[in-house]
Amino acid sequence: MSSRKEEILAKRAKLEALKRQRELRRDQFSTSRSGETEFASPQAIRGPARLDDRISDIDSLIHEIIGEGRPGSAGPSSKKSISRPTSVLSAAESNVSEQTSAQYAIPHTESSQHTVATISHQVLTTVAPRVIYDAPPAATKEIVTYSKQVQTTESWLSTGVGTDEIEGDAEGEPSTRTKTDEELKDRIRELEEEIAALQSREAEAADTLQDGVDSKKEAYKVRELDDDEKHVITSTEEFADFIERSTKVMERALDQDYDILADYGLGHSTTDEDSGGRKIKETIQFYSDRWSKKRIVSDIHFSPKFPELVLAAYTKNPSAPHDPNGLVQVWNLHLHDRPEYIFHAQSDVLTARFSPYHPNLIIGGAYSGQVLIWDTRAKSQSVLRSPLTGSGHSHPVYSVQVVGTQNANNIVSCSTDGLVCGWSMDMLANPLEVLELTSPSPGRNDDLAPTCMAFPYSDPTYFLVGTEEGGIYPCHRYDRAGAKAGVEPRISYRGHAGPIMAIDFHPVRGPVDFGDLVLSASLDWSVKLWKARPPAATATAVVPGAQTMVATPLMDFAREDVVYDAKWSPVKPGVFGLVDGAGSLEVWDLTVDVEVPVAKVSPTVRAGATSLLTRSLNKLAWEETDGRRIAVGGLDSTLTIFEVGNELGGVEGVRGDEWGSMKKLIGKAESGGGVFGSGAGN
Repeated sequence: MSSRKEEILAKRAKLEALKRQRELRRDQFSTSRSGETEFASPQAIRGPARLDDRISDIDSLIHEIIGEGRPGSAGPSSKKSISRPTSVLSAAESNVSEQTSAQYAIPHTESSQHTVATISHQVLTTVAPRVIYDAPPAATKEIVTYSKQVQTTESWLSTGVGTDEIEGDAEGEPSTRTKTDEELKDRIRELEEEIAALQSREAEAADTLQDGVDSKKEAYKVRELDDDEKHVITSTEEFADFIERSTKVMERALDQDYDILADYGLGHSTTDEDSGGRKIKETIQFYSDRWSKKRIVSDIHFSPKFPELVLAAYTKNPSAPHDPNGLVQVWNLHLHDRPEYIFHAQSDVLTARFSPYHPNLIIGGAYSGQVLIWDTRAKSQSVLRSPLTGSGHSHPVYSVQVVGTQNANNIVSCSTDGLVCGWSMDMLANPLEVLELTSPSPGRNDDLAPTCMAFPYSDPTYFLVGTEEGGIYPCHRYDRAGAKAGVEPRISYRGHAGPIMAIDFHPVRGPVDFGDLVLSASLDWSVKLWKARPPAATATAVVPGAQTMVATPLMDFAREDVVYDAKWSPVKPGVFGLVDGAGSLEVWDLTVDVEVPVAKVSPTVRAGATSLLTRSLNKLAWEETDGRRIAVGGLDSTLTIFEVGNELGGVEGVRGDEWGSMKKLIGKAESGGGVFGSGAGN
């Protein structure tokens, strides 16, 4: 359509140029004719004679010719032939007259009348059509002009001077100006016809397009569906998926907390002002009336691939026997009112975490002893699960870990039945490896009951387990020189008087390697800091003659309530957080103070959860990318997100002297300098 319009515009422009050229030539010709008229003599401009005068002139000419043939004849006709004011005689007329007088001169005889009639007829037929011209009507009278060439040449008819009928040369061909004007007229006519044809085609195409649009509108005319048709459409799985995806997108956009009136010219951050000068503040709380009600948060983990996603594992709801017992909800920090994903299990989910090498997979452990794998690309049910009977776990699974590398990794789980199992990510029918943990104490062969497990970041073949009786034991996954797979019998870490609830190795991210520092939390109201000895150094550390060496903690942090979880910060060398039965989140910085936490806060009490027992916090998790967020959850079924300031989180907030201060602190504690937390003991 656009190409046709451009073609029409081009032809119109060309037509206008031709018209302007034609007008210019016409003006030039009119100017030249008017100039010649000014210099013409009055005798050259004469009006045309009437028909009677022409006939009388012809008769006079005939009589003159006849009179010249008579001897001694002379009359008025000879004088009249000399000057005839009512006619225009050309040079050709005078020639014809002379020739006629010489040719038709005859003596006077009786048959002169017949001869005169014959001569008159010949003269009329020979001379009159070429010499006498009819005058146009008075309204369209045109002034006849001539140039100087008319007076000097006989072929004045070829000069183009005169009326429009005389424009031509001696052979009857049109002049150059006439040809040019006719060519211009023909070209203009052709262009006008082409423009008209293009406009007609454009109109036809527009009509065709409009007809097509009208037909499509008619074909796809919106029709209101009846109740049965609406029910059929809304009950389809595709419709439900579409509504789920689209509403999530809209809710994320509406839930964005952004201050559109923020003044960036003030030159300072408003974080401290918004939090009232605190180093930690609450940002979001996640709770679902449909699924979270009366469930206990049993585990929390941030996604290592998508920092805005955080999962929470839940136990069963005793007041809803028809709902799934186990539940995992994946919450999005940009979607506040409902979870991004919901996954079900037949038994209470006691632990769950994202796979660090497969962002779409979630691994969990259930109260029934099953190990499960959920996929965010699939439905709510698990895609893989271990059998209830077989060589796997028969007791609750309290801890799962994904160890290895991107190309070679597997799942390691521990249960209170004393078994540690290794599983393939592709098959959970049978474990790849099974370790039966037994007590290393002399004279005791009782099975251990692991409640938690932790792997160092540098060695996936060695791990620590915390047990129900309060001991921490190093274990080997494989046989090695001087040691067999299972519990290391030559060393143990004893200091807690209650079940161990959490163990966490220090992350290795800095100029100083603190990968052997371990935090442990217990129901004995304490958190302890240990220095784990690597397996290679265990043999040299054994005291001769002793069966087992008992290690003591470097620091002891006694609390005012039972401690359910403790985790190192992923970026700060001396920062860790803990949650207790009183519902408090405490953040400690050992480089600042080893006696009291640097920040302490409690989540906002949700409406309907006023009981003191429901305020207990069971789990916490740090955001693994920059450590700016902490997620906590407990008995009130609520997942709360806290944001910490630059002093406690964020890679850019790490001071250069923190690693050195932490190294001096650990060295002083190892040398027995008495650097312990509140209530510490040997």
